[in-house]
Amino acid sequence: MKKIKKFIRFLSILITMFAILASIGQVIFQHLWGINLFDIKSYQKLYKLWESGYVFRSFSDISLLFSLIFLPIFWLKSSFTLYKKGFWKTISIPFVKIYRKLTRPKNMEVEHVSIKNLGIKDKSLDEIISAKLKEKGEDPTSVHTIKDIRQQISAKLEENKKQ
Repeated sequence: MKKIKKFIRFLSILITMFAILASIGQVIFQHLWGINLFDIKSYQKLYKLWESGYVFRSFSDISLLFSLIFLPIFWLKSSFTLYKKGFWKTISIPFVKIYRKLTRPKNMEVEHVSIKNLGIKDKSLDEIISAKLKEKGEDPTSVHTIKDIRQQISAKLEENKKQ
């Protein structure tokens, strides 16, 4: 019984969203391209153009094509979102995002967070150097090589401090 109620709710949302988007789409398509979404003659006209080798060149033609393709996708996506989140939460999503964008301090905005190395203890300098030497194929037990690398690192650090 619960599944039937969910199905009826989803079906009613689909029908309601279809009616709303169809009426809005009808006005937009009629105004911009002169196409009636519910008239078969409009689609026959587009099909004849397509079959005669008409090439979509202008922005208007390409936007018509994309609108006809993405209108059903938008209808299904918006219906599913409305079904999952509810009416008021779906309606309030843009306002909540704008509010958070306006009220969040600039220092809290982080472009990218990497959680790759969380939970792993930091390696010591000797371990890092040994790992780098192993990558290069050199013997990490060689004290002479590690001392040379340490001297180069300390010289580089001192040079950076002077600048």
